[in-house]
Amino acid sequence: MLGVLAAVLATSLFGIPLAYGVAQYFLGDERDEAERAADTVAIAVAADLLRGQPPAALPGVYDDVALGLYATDGSRLLGVGPDRADAVTRQARDGRVASANDASGQLVVAVPVSDGAAVTGIVRAASDYSAVRTRIAYAWALMLALGALAVGVTWLLARRQARRLALPLESLAATAHRLGNGDFSVRTASSGIPEIDEAGQALDTTAHRLGALLDRERSFSADASHQLRTPLTGLRLGLETALEQPAADHRAAMLAAIESVDRLERTIQDLLSLARDTGRGGLLPVLDVVAEVVTAWRPVLDGQGRSLDVILEDGLPVGRASAAGVRQVIGVLLDNAVTHGAGVVTLSVRDAGGALAIDVADEGAGPLDPSRLFQRRVDGTSGHGIGLSLARSLAEADGGRLLLSRPRPPVFTLLVPARADER
Repeated sequence: MLGVLAAVLATSLFGIPLAYGVAQYFLGDERDEAERAADTVAIAVAADLLRGQPPAALPGVYDDVALGLYATDGSRLLGVGPDRADAVTRQARDGRVASANDASGQLVVAVPVSDGAAVTGIVRAASDYSAVRTRIAYAWALMLALGALAVGVTWLLARRQARRLALPLESLAATAHRLGNGDFSVRTASSGIPEIDEAGQALDTTAHRLGALLDRERSFSADASHQLRTPLTGLRLGLETALEQPAADHRAAMLAAIESVDRLERTIQDLLSLARDTGRGGLLPVLDVVAEVVTAWRPVLDGQGRSLDVILEDGLPVGRASAAGVRQVIGVLLDNAVTHGAGVVTLSVRDAGGALAIDVADEGAGPLDPSRLFQRRVDGTSGHGIGLSLARSLAEADGGRLLLSRPRPPVFTLLVPARADER
């Protein structure tokens, strides 16, 4: 609507002065035509008037111009006009061309006839404005039609442009509404309008970041649930055992429970640190990590009548990885061996030729489908599920690798990059 109003205003500001100029042009053209007719007659009758003989008739026929010849005393000699010279005709007696509108509204032009020294007569040319008005009306009608056409075209273009702008904005608003309702997979379509596309790209970036943040929070919740299960189970078993013991033995059970709580707190801290991507790329105190893991898991295996053997090679390289990540990966592998394995569990740390290798092996039958071993499962089916998927992602986050180096009996190997000066 604003565009149409602007077009009407611009057309009016340009058209009104132009219409006035056109009217003045046609009026001037009519005056020039009457003056030319009067000049033609004046030249034709000049010789007769010089001899003192009025001409028998006025030469030339002009349909829209009435011509009359007047003497200097104001009497009409020939032609059409008032019997006595009017004011405009009398003004030409001084030898100058005069023009004006008479009382009836006609355009009157008076041209003097001169012999070079004195005025011998006056030719009066009168033109009716009806023809001029018709020409002006036609011109104004044409200008009005062109102005209306310009405004109409402007309206169509403005409407098309408005639709071109409105549709992407409506789509952008719908996308923002879906994003507000929690659909972080939404993406905006390109509109070809740089400003709207820039806003759409910002909205896409926001949706991607929110989706990634939500996925990360969901993964953290699932990972925390999985990793906290074992410390909580150990704490529960310790407390249940304490209830069955005499009161004198409760102190040992309490100390064991406190250790379980410490391991639970350490697990929570590790998960928070990993979720925030802190502590990556530091030097790995592998012996301390192995000692902590063995302390936590050996009682669990002892409770099942199984043993945990630890083999540490001499001259181990210094690994570069977060202690929290490696501790969680080894915990997942040991939990996998306890849950799905059998027999003795062996934890080995060795030099893998430029990398630090940590092997976890047991005497079980191994996985039925090694190809799906590290796939994260969220459907509640039984199997290795989230644990090994989490362990592989933690290993890769530190620049390492986690693989099944032998399917039966199973051996899982964590490869940790070694410090550069150790290679």
